[in-house]
Amino acid sequence: MNTITYSAFLDKKKQRNLLLVIFLVTGILIRLFHFFYNRSLWMDEVYLSSSFLKMDAMQLLTHPLYYQQKAPIGFLLLVKFTLNIFGPNEMALRLIPLISGIAALFLFVPVANYFLKKPAAIMAIGILCFSPALVYHSVEIKQYATELLATVAVLYLFIQYQAARKFKDLLIWGLSGALILWCSYSAIFLLGGIAISMSLSYLLRKKWNLFAISILPFGLWLVSFSINYLLFTYKHAQSEWIAYWFRSYENFMPFPPTSISELNWFWLNLYRLMDYPLGLIWNFNPLLKVFILPILLLLYGIYSFLKENKTLAWALLTPCLLTLIASGLELYPLTERFWVFISPIFILFIAKGFERGTARIPSNNTVIMLSFVVILPAIVQSAIFIFQPEQFYVHKKSYQREALQFINHRYQDGDAVYIYWNNLPGYKVYKIMYPFKFNAIEGIDHRKQANSYSNYEQLLSADFKQFSGSKRVWLIFNTQFQTDIGDGIDEPSWYYKDTIKPMDHLLNMFNKLGKPLKKYVTKDVSVYLFEVHS
Repeated sequence: MNTITYSAFLDKKKQRNLLLVIFLVTGILIRLFHFFYNRSLWMDEVYLSSSFLKMDAMQLLTHPLYYQQKAPIGFLLLVKFTLNIFGPNEMALRLIPLISGIAALFLFVPVANYFLKKPAAIMAIGILCFSPALVYHSVEIKQYATELLATVAVLYLFIQYQAARKFKDLLIWGLSGALILWCSYSAIFLLGGIAISMSLSYLLRKKWNLFAISILPFGLWLVSFSINYLLFTYKHAQSEWIAYWFRSYENFMPFPPTSISELNWFWLNLYRLMDYPLGLIWNFNPLLKVFILPILLLLYGIYSFLKENKTLAWALLTPCLLTLIASGLELYPLTERFWVFISPIFILFIAKGFERGTARIPSNNTVIMLSFVVILPAIVQSAIFIFQPEQFYVHKKSYQREALQFINHRYQDGDAVYIYWNNLPGYKVYKIMYPFKFNAIEGIDHRKQANSYSNYEQLLSADFKQFSGSKRVWLIFNTQFQTDIGDGIDEPSWYYKDTIKPMDHLLNMFNKLGKPLKKYVTKDVSVYLFEVHS
């Protein structure tokens, strides 16, 4: 290598390393911003947080979680540990997801560098850093960021130990994978996919010795999964109601597809995957919303991996196929957050397609600029959500805390506070975290005992007697979550299909009791203060 070429190589290396550092630092800062912004828990977080706040560690191990929630036992214990240290608050609840989200960025660097050449590897890291959904789940009290980290960890172990032949290395690989299975449900798709693809490769090539020694790590994974399932996971196995809910919204893959509309499921979900969780669709510009580039890169990347190295290709593809099969068997839904764990593999495919597609472009700067074209939607969306954090996945934005604090700041002695049944989960969680001045009257869900609105209102009127004698009554209800865990969709029909909306019926009842004085109406939680007729 002559002096000029070597100098150019060093300049390229410095440029790429600088870009990598910028991506990583920015990705961390974005996550920290949203963590310290400390938005109110939304109802999905409330459901899981109820178990953390009301159960001790042993109960988390031995009892079903509240509201039919599911989470890996390792994740449950880690979050409980942070709560015991920092106390019951939103940031303590979200600390493990934050750590997982940041750790995944760093661990993905060697993974991307193994599967890809630069700058495609840096582009892949950039997608992981800036994808709005992956940022969001890093500051959400759910297990999805930990599932993401588990996937990256499994891929990291694969690149470290796939060629291992020594007993010690195989044992470390086996024990590490076995441990990951206790912190991630979806890791079984990754580990199982790797075990299947490698075993078949050994058998087809008649590498009997390699197949024999691989039994050690693969067997440890199987034993660990079996023990975990028998002791814990089966208690949290998907309930029929949850399957019914996801089936109703077509979140399971049609297996096999029997119509054109069912075939459309595959295209529609592929497109949605590019948007959530990858963030590569131009949602902020309707004219550019249908953006085909990442899909083409994905398909070209799969082809490129298969052409270059079938062993590596199938190690990445088999987990995807297992995930689809599980969905087809109605064991795993595929929508939004459920794609998060496998997003690193799709990112690798997209970046591989980019790598092959730009292989003949001599200018390093041109290639880097083209990589920005691919990841620009994610960068722009993440930037927008920094300046407008209240719009960050607005369909998951909640005002639980703000609504309850609105009451608390204006509460007067003698006031009654009535929480309608559909917002009780939020109230019960937040009254543990914040010392409210009031103890609310908890509304009873009478829908299943009633057969019409007139009957339902009679039952509610009996409950309203609890605040008789109060001159002022606060009413709080939820307009976004109007069903309860275990409900059928739009059932009972008399409640949901009436010409007047359920919450309007409720307000009409309170308007008969007194005069409205104040209100605080948000996209999900509404608060009204009534002066009761004497």
